[in-house]
Amino acid sequence: MSQGRAVAVREVWYAVEALRAARRSRAAVERRALRGLRRMLDHARRDVAHYRDPAYAVRLETLADLARLPVLTKAEVRAAPERFHAPERGWFQVDRTSGSTGRVLEVRHDAHAYGYHGATLLRRFLAAGCRPWWTIVHIKPYPRPSRWFQRFGVFRRTVVPAGLPERQLAERVLALRPRVLMGYPVMLRVLLRELSQAELAELRRGLRLLLSESELLTDDVRALLTRGYGVPVRDEYSAFEVLTIAHECRHGSLHVDEDRVHLEIVDAPDHRSVPDGRPGVAVVTHFRERAMPLVRYLIDDRVVAVPGACRCGSRFRRIRLLDGRTEDAVVLPDGRRIYFGAFAVAAFVVPGLAEIAVRQDEQGMITVSVVLDHTGGRSFEDVAADLRACLLGQLDLELPMRVVPVDRIELTPGGKARLVSSAYRPVGEARP
Repeated sequence: MSQGRAVAVREVWYAVEALRAARRSRAAVERRALRGLRRMLDHARRDVAHYRDPAYAVRLETLADLARLPVLTKAEVRAAPERFHAPERGWFQVDRTSGSTGRVLEVRHDAHAYGYHGATLLRRFLAAGCRPWWTIVHIKPYPRPSRWFQRFGVFRRTVVPAGLPERQLAERVLALRPRVLMGYPVMLRVLLRELSQAELAELRRGLRLLLSESELLTDDVRALLTRGYGVPVRDEYSAFEVLTIAHECRHGSLHVDEDRVHLEIVDAPDHRSVPDGRPGVAVVTHFRERAMPLVRYLIDDRVVAVPGACRCGSRFRRIRLLDGRTEDAVVLPDGRRIYFGAFAVAAFVVPGLAEIAVRQDEQGMITVSVVLDHTGGRSFEDVAADLRACLLGQLDLELPMRVVPVDRIELTPGGKARLVSSAYRPVGEARP
């Protein structure tokens, strides 16, 4: 059986289960998750070198017992990835992280795990409010396989390369006349700027929904896209290492895919669980994975659990993403971190500023790359001066920074925009 067919068969097999999963009672959801975690951990201890460590000899009586196991970091996996590989039994997919830090990691997903993930994509589309007959245009840096349901005309998707020049990108999207437009927020903004008023009016006549993915979708960006395209935006939360973590429903709640992953929210310093409503960082276990199981894997995104049930009827837990990963910040000599939110505000209030990306070198110097919106006729010098003033007003301090004009924000190999990154660490702070 070919690789594509092996996954497609499993997507079909798991489709009904994936659609039913979110409607089960909380007790049933948690019971099934605990069973999945036990099976995954038994497999890992038996077949995967890393988990033969005595620290993993813990019997899971409840979901809370998972917190007794060590937290696993990307640095540990990157240092010796072969120690996390199970014996090769059948087909597995190899994915590479986006490499936005320059340190690429390869991860494996077996056919069953990948197939169930594919089945949950059908659930994501339906939960977001998509109609099965709506056509989807997906702006993506690389081709995507057609899912089994798309081969039958359900949620038909056409991929438009994200690397096209802006004018060609706009013309291709307009020609396809999508009902749903899907892509990274940075690419949806690029398209929005490129379209003329007449072209945007033409697109909006048929457009019904935006689906954003992978990058942090801030409230300001969501509002900009909603206002510009005239349709709601539904987000998802994912990582290459564990695939989709959560999806947004039509009522605006971000639901954890609890039939595939177990999400813990812990505090950053000592990785202790935090109560609902208190911000923390994400630790994820993809318990359906067998090819390369990652137990209590630190994603390091800043999230908060949202208590209570959702009007959509899903029993899956709800979360809210905050201001990006703990490493996605510039760092001051005293250890304070400034997250992208401060820079994002400037991108929305400074006239003539379209896009912004921030890099901090090992000496602490910050370089702010800006894409100008030339429709306003403002000079780079005026935009840069207003940017500095805006940041000073927000932060009440002068940052060691320089502002440079660029034609386009540089994307990672995975097609994302790494909007904030820092190589600087204050004296005494360890590097990741």
